[in-house]
Amino acid sequence: MAAILYPDYVDDRADVLESRGLNGLKLVLVALPPGADPPHADLELHFFNDLHLAAILADIGGDPVAARQIFRIRGGTRIVAGSATGQVQVIAASAIDAARLAIRVAPVGDYSTYTLELVWDASAIDSFFSAIGFKFRPGCFTNDCAPLPGGRPAAASPAIDYLAKDYDSFRHALMVAMAERVPGWASTSEADHDQVLIGLFAAAADELSDFQDRVMAEAYLGTTRKRVSLARHARLMDYHLHEGNQASTWLALDILAGQAPFTLANQELLAWTGSEPAREDAVFFATRQRRLPPAQRQRFDPLLNRLHLHTWRNAQPALAAGSTSADLVPQGGLGSQADADALRDLVRDGLWREMLVAEVLNPWTGNLAGYRRGRRQLLRLLPGTDAARGAAQSVFDPVTGTWLVRVHWRPEDALRFDFSFTTFCPGPPPTTVEHVSVFYGNLVMAHEGRLLEVHFQEPGSTLPTGSATVLHRHYSRLDRFGNGADWAFASLPDDVPLAYLAPPPGIRAAGELAARSTLYVEVEPPGGVRDRWDEVESLVHSDDSAENGDHYMVETDELRRSVLRFGNGTNGRGLPSGAIVHAELQVGGGHAGNIGADQLLNSRALTGALTGAVVAVTNPFDVTDGSDPEPAEQVRRNAPEAFRARQLRAVTLADYVRRAEEVPGVARAVARYAWTGSWRTVRIAIDPAGFAVAGDAVSDMLWAELSPRIASHLEAVRLIGEDLELRPPRYVPLEILVVVCVADTYWREDIRDVLEQEFSDTWTPDGRRGFFHPDQWTFGQALHRSAIEGRIGSIAGIRHVVRITMKRFSAPQPGLPGREVLDMAFDEVLLLANDPAHLERGSIRFELQGGRQ
Repeated sequence: MAAILYPDYVDDRADVLESRGLNGLKLVLVALPPGADPPHADLELHFFNDLHLAAILADIGGDPVAARQIFRIRGGTRIVAGSATGQVQVIAASAIDAARLAIRVAPVGDYSTYTLELVWDASAIDSFFSAIGFKFRPGCFTNDCAPLPGGRPAAASPAIDYLAKDYDSFRHALMVAMAERVPGWASTSEADHDQVLIGLFAAAADELSDFQDRVMAEAYLGTTRKRVSLARHARLMDYHLHEGNQASTWLALDILAGQAPFTLANQELLAWTGSEPAREDAVFFATRQRRLPPAQRQRFDPLLNRLHLHTWRNAQPALAAGSTSADLVPQGGLGSQADADALRDLVRDGLWREMLVAEVLNPWTGNLAGYRRGRRQLLRLLPGTDAARGAAQSVFDPVTGTWLVRVHWRPEDALRFDFSFTTFCPGPPPTTVEHVSVFYGNLVMAHEGRLLEVHFQEPGSTLPTGSATVLHRHYSRLDRFGNGADWAFASLPDDVPLAYLAPPPGIRAAGELAARSTLYVEVEPPGGVRDRWDEVESLVHSDDSAENGDHYMVETDELRRSVLRFGNGTNGRGLPSGAIVHAELQVGGGHAGNIGADQLLNSRALTGALTGAVVAVTNPFDVTDGSDPEPAEQVRRNAPEAFRARQLRAVTLADYVRRAEEVPGVARAVARYAWTGSWRTVRIAIDPAGFAVAGDAVSDMLWAELSPRIASHLEAVRLIGEDLELRPPRYVPLEILVVVCVADTYWREDIRDVLEQEFSDTWTPDGRRGFFHPDQWTFGQALHRSAIEGRIGSIAGIRHVVRITMKRFSAPQPGLPGREVLDMAFDEVLLLANDPAHLERGSIRFELQGGRQ
């Protein structure tokens, strides 16, 4: 057995021998007496410790037979070791010191490697160190140490023209070779036998040369022409090739009245552009519901087809921009409190998650003509039962005798426009037009691409008959070693461009995340049940286990032909013999899916109990997120430089801040080092978008949802030995007193209103941010007295500023009139809401002198 030893662990094993009462052979030194033909050799045998050496010598007792039985020698080529007369063997043994023995061996062996083996008590001698190799000629490592005899010089190599790379140059080289080797040969007619053979050989050489050039070109990022090779080169530099992605959009559905609520558990909804039936240029969109867990599937209910705003007898005919709640009534109304509670519970239980508000009539005329198609917005409803956090409620209007449901949606989905729901058109005669804007509740996400099933079977098996949407093909096996343990490949049809998924939100840098296709693959072994296999970018980190081996990878070339590769038993599990691979995918992708709003008007009828359930379908928004595969030249430019733009490890505080701000929902972040007493901690303060102040119900909900995502994102990039501590911002409420002198021609109260608007935390009437708007302030930003004076100076009607005092709300001392700067710590953000009901969130008071009263 030719074993490969790991020296570090060999030394570790030797270190524990003495503590276990064991010993072993450590080193043997060979010495030969002077002379041309020495009669014996002396071996100096070193042990790892001094255990049992005396007992070994006692057992030998000076007996040569016992010596060669305990110290056995094996090996030899011309002079063999053994116990017979004339063979190489031990003839004597004696002690040198406590850990060394002297061994005499006769006769002297040849130049091969012999093995000295200590055969004694197995409980006292470690089997791993019981044998050691040695040579009688340490300086010679061949069977014949004589110098090599001289010989004749090698024949001259034939001249090779390395510039011959194409058909003409190869043909010329062959004709020159013929003229040199065949006396009197001359080029004649091209139809002659020799000319035909020369032409065939030149053509074959031209093809081989071209193949060689193409193979060599694939070895370098700058010259490769195959997209698969390009992806592999980029992956070595942690750059992931972008394969393009399919477009996605929301579909608004009209459900048949009287249809029981349902989910898409066993079939998908398919919609397309153009006419019915679909033309060749139609763009298809399909849902992906049946592969989702039941709790995540969209629920469709005819009650949610259209909902109207309850206007409280036209007292509230519109919703203003920034609104986050609405009072809703289904188109058919709610007959009782039980009906309202049932609709309310759909929101609370998370069964109704999204809602669309859209303008459907012209709010100025009440007619269809002139309505604004862009006035549409998706609203994500808040679930749960906590009223303080925006839970849905059942409400009764005693004036109209109407039950309604009050719903709330996320603050980041606050209305971007003013939406009118009832408009009053002047006459004659004056009319009231209702339902100018409408809510739609049956929404589902759809993704561009036709649905297709491909079933792969063992090579040589009989394939069933397929259809336009169900294909049957063979997969192939690469059996290089003749044992069946090798890669398996499943090639999708050439005319089937595999669609890829869109990257998740928050991926900003090119090449940051590996592409994922729309494939859903299950492997069915003979006589077994289907088991889902997962897609990975590479099988390098996969093994043969069920937990980390049920993997496959997809490679798509420049012609958008895709091949599935399965493992070989070492990198990923191999396909079982006779297994069937079931693949579901979407065909399409790219910018072709970017269509306008209201283009998906045709849908495939559902079957079974859902026949006729979907009456109409449309896409309310323009589709813009479909993208084409990344060009090869862009990959060549970006891949070598990607590490400069995308830091994979957070090293400095600035790295932690940048990585934290990559998480969707984070407005700003700031970081500092802190010492816990045992290790260093990176303390990161996060300012979530829409965060008002700690303790606020909505803000607490945002922080509870956001902080785990930030922690997970940073955990993957933090340095070993550094702990992470996430904190919300420390908001510092302020108390400010401003005394100004008003010009004689201005009313005091008019100036007071302007001052309160200018120094609010919202917006001014002309669309500017108020002085204390949250987006105006960040971590550690100090408040300067001059900034307040500058904003006051821009207001007409103020003669001059008399005094400004400012202090923290919790500060016991009064604000000093001469204080110029109010400093903030690195994780502090000033807060001034000026809400009389919440003075603890900061206040500003204005004392006005002069002016008209």
